[in-house]
Amino acid sequence: MANSRTADKFVVRLPDGMRAQVEQLAADQHTSMNTEIVRAIESHLAGQVRQALLLDALQAAATAQGVQP
Repeated sequence: MANSRTADKFVVRLPDGMRAQVEQLAADQHTSMNTEIVRAIESHLAGQVRQALLLDALQAAATAQGVQP
């Protein structure tokens, strides 16, 4: 992983109150706000991959059963 000087950076505008929520979560987890935000993004991206795999499997099963989408 890149260090903080060489890592990609991106400014995010958070809805009112969300910064405090992330800050509290980070404090509770003994991590940084950045770590919690990255974890949330990683989790969301992984969920998108799982969803695509499940949809592909359902489509394949439907096709094998002769069901048209």
